[in-house]
Amino acid sequence: MDKEKDIQLTIQNLSQDSNYFNNVFKKTEKILSVTLYILAELHDDKKTNLQIETIKDKVMKAHESALGTLSLQPQQLDHGLSAFQYQLVGLESSLRIAQMSGVIPLDIFQLLQEQIDTIYRYLNNHYVKRSPVSVEELTQTVVAKSNPNATTNTKSTSKPSARRQQRVQIPAGDISTDAYLVYSQLTDRAERIKTVLEAKPQATVKDVAEVITDVSEKTIQRELNSLIEKGQVIREGERRWSKYSVSK
Repeated sequence: MDKEKDIQLTIQNLSQDSNYFNNVFKKTEKILSVTLYILAELHDDKKTNLQIETIKDKVMKAHESALGTLSLQPQQLDHGLSAFQYQLVGLESSLRIAQMSGVIPLDIFQLLQEQIDTIYRYLNNHYVKRSPVSVEELTQTVVAKSNPNATTNTKSTSKPSARRQQRVQIPAGDISTDAYLVYSQLTDRAERIKTVLEAKPQATVKDVAEVITDVSEKTIQRELNSLIEKGQVIREGERRWSKYSVSK
């Protein structure tokens, strides 16, 4: 029983989850700080005052909500994080109105919108509507999917070759935290990227980066370009709107 408790991948609250703290909370704080700095540099007059004050109010509410998420228990994640996402959407909407009114420049709005969207999608992919999973359950799932005829006997005298490592099969569209644990078993970066693209066709560089978090987006982009040259990956669209899929 003690061993089973030791391998449970559970947390008491989100403040103890380093991935959440770094990729959501700290990023949110940075976005909110930048937003307040931008507002301080704007010319404040009767025309812009109402919108500036509205955005400041949204910033404070988003910050309060972000702080509240740190104390969320696992059973509270769906409701608590959905409320936090609601505050992010409210902030983005106020920024959009300010941009359309000429209060905030378009390039600054797009930068803030992109960062808010990154946090929103990270929450959806890794935390919302997810339940804790044990290492034992995950291992059994991986073995069953990758080799249905495999036995539970793990004793073997042969050492598998790194180049011939068996590809793990992931259900289409699954880029959850559980799937990331599976992907991380692949040591070859190109194979990991292709695995993500097989699970989520038409993925962007940001989609891949949300799953493969141990390398930068620039590194992922270079690897994707190499796979395109080899004919293993196809690209649709240009520049930031590019989407990638595994070549059939």
